[in-house]
Amino acid sequence: MPHSKSTEQTDYASVWQESVPGVAWGTIALAIGIALGYWLIISSVLQGQLSYFIATPLCAIFTYASFTVMHEAGHGSIVKMGSSLKPLESCLGWLSSIPMILGPYQYFTFLHAQHHAFTNDPDRDPDYFPPQTRWYQVIANIFLLPGQYAKTAATKFRHHKGLQDSYFSSAVYTVLMIGSLVGLTIAGYGTQVLYLAIVPALINSTFIYLFFDYIPHHPHKSRDRYKDTRIFPSKLLNLLLLGQNYHLIHHMFPRLPWYKYQEVYEKILPDLDKNGAPIEDISNGLRPKFMSSPNTSNLSHGGKSVNMLLKVANITRLTRDAVKVSFALPKGERLDYKAGQYITVSKWLGNEQQTRCYSLCATPNKGVLEVGVRHTPNGLVSGFINQDLKVGDELIVKGPFGDFVYPCVSHLQTKNLVLIAGGSGITPVLSILETALAENTLNKKHIHLLYACRNLPSIMFYDTIQSLAAAHKAKLTVDYILEDNPHNIDVTGRLDQATLESLLPLLTDKTDNYSAKSTTEFYICGPEGMKNSVVSSLEVNNVPPSHIHIEEFITTFTKPIGELHTLNLALLGGVQHQLNVASNQNLLEVAKANKISLPHGCSNGTCGSCKLRVKHGKVKTIPNSKPGITAQEQANGYTLACQCYPLTDATVTSI
Repeated sequence: MPHSKSTEQTDYASVWQESVPGVAWGTIALAIGIALGYWLIISSVLQGQLSYFIATPLCAIFTYASFTVMHEAGHGSIVKMGSSLKPLESCLGWLSSIPMILGPYQYFTFLHAQHHAFTNDPDRDPDYFPPQTRWYQVIANIFLLPGQYAKTAATKFRHHKGLQDSYFSSAVYTVLMIGSLVGLTIAGYGTQVLYLAIVPALINSTFIYLFFDYIPHHPHKSRDRYKDTRIFPSKLLNLLLLGQNYHLIHHMFPRLPWYKYQEVYEKILPDLDKNGAPIEDISNGLRPKFMSSPNTSNLSHGGKSVNMLLKVANITRLTRDAVKVSFALPKGERLDYKAGQYITVSKWLGNEQQTRCYSLCATPNKGVLEVGVRHTPNGLVSGFINQDLKVGDELIVKGPFGDFVYPCVSHLQTKNLVLIAGGSGITPVLSILETALAENTLNKKHIHLLYACRNLPSIMFYDTIQSLAAAHKAKLTVDYILEDNPHNIDVTGRLDQATLESLLPLLTDKTDNYSAKSTTEFYICGPEGMKNSVVSSLEVNNVPPSHIHIEEFITTFTKPIGELHTLNLALLGGVQHQLNVASNQNLLEVAKANKISLPHGCSNGTCGSCKLRVKHGKVKTIPNSKPGITAQEQANGYTLACQCYPLTDATVTSI
């Protein structure tokens, strides 16, 4: 396939912008053609020149085409930002929504943006349905789609300003539509209403569900940008489906007009193949057959990362308030992670999406994905996992993450390993422990585990640790430090400096200028207070910082670094806010931290629903790989709240 540049030279992240027109005249021409088509069909039917047998399917085709125009308008793909023709886009959006009957343009635009922001998220994607394989289940979902949209809006996004802003226009539209249909029926045009409006709208719903929801996204597992939907290339289907056979291209670059999908697909095909995009042949070819690509539900980057729905395979009770959860990986695959790393688990709870970090407790060579979760006081997610989660449930899993890994790359000649855990901090430490013991056949290192808990019944993985201690008596020492220890088992008290030095004689061995300790690595994971105490004790004993490894989960809020810039935020309705934002922080996260509601969706620059305008000041240039905004729009002063990093004091306004 011809390319203007070689694979090495092509900037695939920005090539899509070359295909974004200032005005999508192809879409405008389609809208004009639809209007003329409807006029010809309706006038021909009224004059008795066209039968309903022919008119109804023709209207269904034009209804599908109308949806394409509304869909394009909703993405802002018809007219570029700042153009004097921009109002035409909204006008086309509303007019093209009429054949949908009960599909208010502004309401649809908001909810469809959530589909793009949260594709294949069972809790937040309004187009998500549990994957079905039987034809009657698929058909049943077609008729449930409007209810699914309404349910998602009413339960997940009811407090979202973008949805609330659509209420008035949606109510007016609905009243006008129902009133018009009832009025036409009373006036004697009931048959025409049925066969030229209602039946075509129902047929159109079938096509929309099949070619925008079910076929592209089935089996609705992957949330990877390159794999959350599929492509089945065909020039004929490109014409018949108005580009939706290239649905992945639309998801990757939602600002592209529909007639540019194939063009961009051909330009970035090497990049799609490199990243495992599910591309399928509808006829004989070298690629997987239609609806059969494994890339819609497998791990990413050759098994090095996961970002998908995973089913819970097993739940094991560890203590009264802790469980081990095992996830089922795609058949024949294993996640490539390092001992000590963690994954994130996401679930809609308490009226918002909750994401938590949980360390992987199994060794990487076991090929299983397991986490240990203790129910923390008032812990929403940990409480759900401990009390309500069932085998067979699915959760969004992403990872692996973290630099708390073994072996430490910078110190490969470790002779001694000291693992210090507190409470549920044992989870990554257990993975490190088992990994180190498995390597110990060739390397004579000694491992010392110090595990601080409230009492004996609260020890997580107690049986596993005891089995390891029994199997590796010469190489592994285990000490439990228990605050509540009525039977004087192991050590009673807290893990302070005195306890640490009494259990680790090497700390007080000052011979040979620390040479005896220079090959000892310390891995620490537990409550913040315990970690700080242990680190202070190690520093007092002159342990080099490079030999101290501490588990630190990534925080959701970026702490400001450097100068704070004053950012004046002017929203619709005259609402004004003033925020202090550092150059390493984006506007959206600071606004959220200050309880300020801004329209947004994906929070990663993909959906473009948080677009704002910079009136004064400077902000960082958004990379061309972010499809929510074009380079031309940035040049015209637009930005995305989730990507807006100020360089000076600035004024930013709603558009």
